Amino acid sequence: MSVQSLTSPTASRSAIEKQSAEKKVVGIDQKLETRINIRDLEALMVAFKSQDDDDEESHVSLTRKQFCEALFRLLSRKGSKEEYGDLFDKIDVTKEGYVDWDKFASHMLLEFYEKDDRVKSTQVPQWKDLRILPSPHKDVITRMAFLKNLNRYISVSKEGTASVWDATLKLQRSMKTSTEGCRQRDLWVTHFAPLQNINKAALAFTSKEIAFYDLSSKVEFNCQYKVQGLPFTPLCLDYWSNPSNINEAILIWGDVGGCVNCLHFNSANIALFERPPAPAGEKQEATLNVPLLDVANSKYKNARYLKHSGHTEWAREVKFANHLEGVISCGTAWQNAVVIGWLEKTQNVYTGMRLSKFQISGGVNSIDYHEQMSLVATAGVNHQVCLWNPYVHTKPTGVLRGHMASVIQVQFNTSRGQLISFSKDKVLRIWDVQLQVCIQRLAGMFPKGPEVQSSLFFDEMRNKLFITFNYQMTLMAMKPEVKDKMLSHDKSVVAAIYNSVYNQVISACQSGTVIMWLIDTGQKVKQFTGTHGLAEVTTLEQDNSGTRLFTGSTDGTVKIWDFNGHCYHTLVCADGQPADIGQIVVLKRSVLIVGWEKHITVFRNNKFKDFHVPPEDWKGGQEHADDILSASYNGTNILATGSYDGEIVVWNTASEQGSKHLTQRARRLGNKSRGGTVASRLTSNSETRVGREGSVLGPPSPVSRAKSRISVLSSDDQNEYGNAVARLLFLDTRKTNSASGGANLVSCGGNGWVRFWNTSHCTLLAEFMAHDHAASIIMATDKSNQYLVTADVDGFIKVWNIAEYATHQVEDPVKDAPPMKAQWQPHTDIVNSLTICERNERLMIISSSSDCSVQLWDIYGNFIGYFGQEDHWKIEPYIPQQETDTEMKEEEHEEEMETVIEVDEDSQWEPDERATNNPSEYRIDTWGKTVLGKDYQELRVRKRERRQPQNIPNLPYLHWETTGHPPAGPFASLELKEMEHEKPVQKPDLMENSEKYFKNHIENDVDSEALKLPALAENLKQPWDEKNFFKKSLLDYEQKMKTYHLMKLTQDSDGSKKSRLMPNVPSSSSVLKVSQPQRTVQSPHRQNKTKLKPIVASRDGSSNGSDS
Repeated sequence: MSVQSLTSPTASRSAIEKQSAEKKVVGIDQKLETRINIRDLEALMVAFKSQDDDDEESHVSLTRKQFCEALFRLLSRKGSKEEYGDLFDKIDVTKEGYVDWDKFASHMLLEFYEKDDRVKSTQVPQWKDLRILPSPHKDVITRMAFLKNLNRYISVSKEGTASVWDATLKLQRSMKTSTEGCRQRDLWVTHFAPLQNINKAALAFTSKEIAFYDLSSKVEFNCQYKVQGLPFTPLCLDYWSNPSNINEAILIWGDVGGCVNCLHFNSANIALFERPPAPAGEKQEATLNVPLLDVANSKYKNARYLKHSGHTEWAREVKFANHLEGVISCGTAWQNAVVIGWLEKTQNVYTGMRLSKFQISGGVNSIDYHEQMSLVATAGVNHQVCLWNPYVHTKPTGVLRGHMASVIQVQFNTSRGQLISFSKDKVLRIWDVQLQVCIQRLAGMFPKGPEVQSSLFFDEMRNKLFITFNYQMTLMAMKPEVKDKMLSHDKSVVAAIYNSVYNQVISACQSGTVIMWLIDTGQKVKQFTGTHGLAEVTTLEQDNSGTRLFTGSTDGTVKIWDFNGHCYHTLVCADGQPADIGQIVVLKRSVLIVGWEKHITVFRNNKFKDFHVPPEDWKGGQEHADDILSASYNGTNILATGSYDGEIVVWNTASEQGSKHLTQRARRLGNKSRGGTVASRLTSNSETRVGREGSVLGPPSPVSRAKSRISVLSSDDQNEYGNAVARLLFLDTRKTNSASGGANLVSCGGNGWVRFWNTSHCTLLAEFMAHDHAASIIMATDKSNQYLVTADVDGFIKVWNIAEYATHQVEDPVKDAPPMKAQWQPHTDIVNSLTICERNERLMIISSSSDCSVQLWDIYGNFIGYFGQEDHWKIEPYIPQQETDTEMKEEEHEEEMETVIEVDEDSQWEPDERATNNPSEYRIDTWGKTVLGKDYQELRVRKRERRQPQNIPNLPYLHWETTGHPPAGPFASLELKEMEHEKPVQKPDLMENSEKYFKNHIENDVDSEALKLPALAENLKQPWDEKNFFKKSLLDYEQKMKTYHLMKLTQDSDGSKKSRLMPNVPSSSSVLKVSQPQRTVQSPHRQNKTKLKPIVASRDGSSNGSDS
């Protein structure tokens, strides 16, 4: 489920729905990286590597286009080119423009690591509440097992009682077993083993006997065989049958002498031991007594006896490992703590055992063998769980540390690759075998009391964990796994609140991790961990300014934080003793805390000077007869508190005195009372609770809080908790209705009931069952008090319209429920908190649950997203289709009415009679009679088009944490494309065929030659007026020189003599030499500075220049 985006604000609803149906958010398992298998990686590696001329490998670097084409061709089109381009952008984080094999392999390795972490996180078992089974046993239960053929559970205790349970754990029958070997009071059953293939059970007695009982009979257990004459008392049993040969089976037992004994049967399906023929005239005895010595001497053809004495002390547990073809046993002595007896065969007959001995400090209490991994797990007396290779006895392959007491039992969960261990201090741990780390710790929910003897059995097929404590039997059923489950926290989320100052959602989980999320996108902003150390966090609240956070814990303290994770104060509530903080109420000048006592704990703001703040006395004292579970403050010095017995007390916070008691639905004094405080109840063995989703790190909570979150209770428990007040809410918009008799207070809690109260008259106005078969519910309301949202322990949420509900005083309480707006199931476990806020003209519901998720929905049940998911969302205004159609019809009707009214006003308008008859008392109706009022009403009616919610597009700056891109800001997301090639521009016809437009016109009107512009060469040859360019003195001098030169040329041609130059006028011999293409002219004004070189003509016509 996802929130889709709109392409246009004016798009029609049908187009939006079509687009929403087509567009899907790519999940984790649909990513391109997850679709690439090992063969694809090998092909890509070969493609990236090439051979050069020297036969040396060289890596090829590909550009974005080459990368897309290569992957599109090599990966058999497992993705589109757009996906390959996105993959290139993810790999090329540094924007170098190319990708080689090293970059590609590094990215894929990191992607696989992330996927493996996601898989590991989803493999953490989620358990249902601890359940105590009614036990018919009166002594320590030695073992519990499942009978596959009968689909039954069987348990046997020391006094010899054997009980059979069906698959739903209803007791079917219980019978007493006994033997004639000793007196009944001296007889104990030390252990038993089910013989699955032949529907029998082998019981070991302290009388040194092993009895075989037939389980097929529905009336009683018939003892068929007894192996007698054992040298030592048997302590533990194990049985194995060959799946390929129904007649082959092995029974193994360990005894107090440190011996491990084996009985190998070769016709188990026919008879375990051969029965001798009965004497003539006598009946066959029902029980065949088989001396062990006769079996050892081969008197029975279908049974063979083997043993070894490898242990120096008692053999505590034995296991047959078919894969190893050997027997694994353990003891509590450090020497030979674990012994493996390898069976030796000769012609398909076991002839002996070869021993391998393991020395483990402190000894071993229990063992288990994992056939697929070939690992032996040992439960050490030295508080350690070790993993051993059966062929290497010098050093373990792994040591799992974490238990603080002796580990009494271990068992593999082969389907998940996990190991379950249980220690003497009643702490259950679940380990990841491959990673060798503890992934879950369960403590605090098991029965309290003195030291007990425990045994553990995990039914892997049905995911049920049984743990026995002396004669008590407890069950923890694993919740069904949800695929692709989104997790906001690693542990159960206890609360999620909305901060309007920063527009953030703050959530806290049991382990003490507080995370801030952006409500507009779902992006994680900040987190800080370990708020209360190892104690379990139970509640979260903020102050009136929205700048401080309050966290409460089972250690009896409340801490005050800022949004940077700095702790300012620690409020010590229960004098340093453990206490279950239920709720924190922040007033103007004080902080109230309730949840574990019958009175209110108060901390005044003027005392917040030291880091540790002690509580002060509440002036009103104790008004409740039972523990206070909830409280609500309406902001006008009125406080309401609700207790476990159903009583509601209204207080005046100014005087701190109780003013009213609402007891209409309180438990009467004659009814059963819980009695006692938390301290007295914590020691009870019969009342237990289980931590949500994993580790319970702190002290146990009161029975009230535990039972309030259980969906299936007995009738007595339901009647007891049916009056408890889990939540209280003041309806702030109905403050004025309280005096007139309307409801202004809402309570909810036991058995799914919601009740509406009037605090002024102390009356119950209405009540209805919001959730059937729910032990307890919680609720929240919006600021306008139009909607009430309720949630139960099964994860269901319902929205009720209470705008017109319980608004008037009635004689008898109303039993009918208000209109239900929507309902859905967003969570798979208990809903722990609900918060309603408004964003972008849309009411949003924030829900947190024990399934480790925080989700965002709207009031109509439209899913927005998980806080912590990869894809971010965007909240847009939304209105459902039904309301949109109704509004459109109303608008059309109003337009028709306006049209009719306009016609009437134009045609028949008359003044109001009251205005003419009594003008002094007449008042104009501004809204209905004036143009301004009508225009304002029209504006109110017209509503702009609402748009569906949409996803934020895939912008890098929003999810740079996961992709690795640097946070470049919103402008980095602008898409820059190459410029498109423009088409060649066509010249207009005017330029191509100009003569068509101008030629004829010129010829007809004017002579074309006259209008033709001269060419450049012609323009240069035309005469030009020198008078406009040179001075008159220069022009005169030039004219004189021309005249003189012409005269000199004439004289030379006649053979006249060379004339001399005149002082002022140059002679014929001083004529300047002028080349043919150009001439040199010098002004006579510069004769003083630069001398002219006269041209001296020789007789042969040549001339020489000399200085004059």
